[in-house]
Amino acid sequence: MEFDNYQITELDNGLRIISEHIPHFRSISLGFWVAAGSRNESVQNNGITHLIEHILFKGTKKRSYRDIAVEFDSIGAEYNAFTDKENSCFYADFIDTNLGKCTELLFDIVFNPSFLRSNIDTEKKIIFEEIKMVEDTPSENIFNFFYRDLFGNHPLSLPVLGNVKSLKNCDVEAIQGYFKDNFNTYNMVISAAGNIKHEELVDNIKKNLNLAEVNPIGRKNHIRRSVPAKRKFKNIYKNKTKAVHICYGGLGCSRNDAHHYPLAVFTSLLGGSMSSRLFQRIREEEGLSYSIFSTNSQYSDTGAALIYAAVSPGNTFNIIDIIDDELAKIKSDRISPEEINRAKENIKGSIVLSVEDISSRMFRLGKAMLMDKKVLTIDEILKKIDGVGDDKINEMQERYFNPANMSLVILGDI
Repeated sequence: MEFDNYQITELDNGLRIISEHIPHFRSISLGFWVAAGSRNESVQNNGITHLIEHILFKGTKKRSYRDIAVEFDSIGAEYNAFTDKENSCFYADFIDTNLGKCTELLFDIVFNPSFLRSNIDTEKKIIFEEIKMVEDTPSENIFNFFYRDLFGNHPLSLPVLGNVKSLKNCDVEAIQGYFKDNFNTYNMVISAAGNIKHEELVDNIKKNLNLAEVNPIGRKNHIRRSVPAKRKFKNIYKNKTKAVHICYGGLGCSRNDAHHYPLAVFTSLLGGSMSSRLFQRIREEEGLSYSIFSTNSQYSDTGAALIYAAVSPGNTFNIIDIIDDELAKIKSDRISPEEINRAKENIKGSIVLSVEDISSRMFRLGKAMLMDKKVLTIDEILKKIDGVGDDKINEMQERYFNPANMSLVILGDI
């Protein structure tokens, strides 16, 4: 299978378009990426980006929410959206003969919302229920507590869903103002993958540009507040659950940091797979946890690196001692080249397998173009992973997973 057969066009209004032609497919994945997420928000309007994500599918100035559903279903398209810390995305997967129809539909949804008060009120109720579901799922909610404590007063500490109080502050005027500032061509990338010719995609986009908001001020939204300095904390949050949930870690690296790939290799061998050290020791040998893993997330100028575990209350501090012991072994003992190579191959396999999926290819292109303004080829990424030297592993442990500097958040009945 050919990878990275993509082309890029930037229009005069700042809109960037990237597409990858995969001729042996009969489908297309098309996504509208916006450089707006919970990081663009404040305590007062937290959750407004995710609220807008919901509202855009509730109707436009020429289509009701039922019309939108019927038209997508009439062409056999699957459509959805999501909001993250630094971006949001609206996308559809469809048969290649329906490019024109789906392009127009997505343009109408993303750029031409009705923002009816009744629809806003309905979606707020739905999100309130979504918030309750997360609060009732400690394995998800623990990360909200960890991010809040890790980033303090920085916007990255804010949950994507917001909260009841902040969402009640989001009236029609606030929503329309935020939408105008962020959902514009200078703040957006359109990405596509599948049986699509780049010129045809660009032509279809140009036909619908009359709907697009052009606001050069949107570029100011990329101004970032400096991230807080690394600090250490230990916080316990009471929650009546039978298992205790743990997040143990701290600040990580940014998307373009030199540590991006070495840290990925380290977290993989530490707790990123079934053969990883923490999985083998804590689950397979000790039988102390069903769910144990290490992970890291990168943002435009910082990141988070952490270990998660769910454990019985009586074993909470025992499992932390075992994690510390494994980290000490990494520091004192030489990790074998075979173990490092296994971690590299595991990451490489995940990357290559993911691009066998058409939506994943669209996601990779769109997010990289939006956040990094460039796209590394699959071969370039694989070479960077292969290029991680054995000497970098101990450096990652010392910098990001040194128990002396790591912070701890515990959620449970302890």
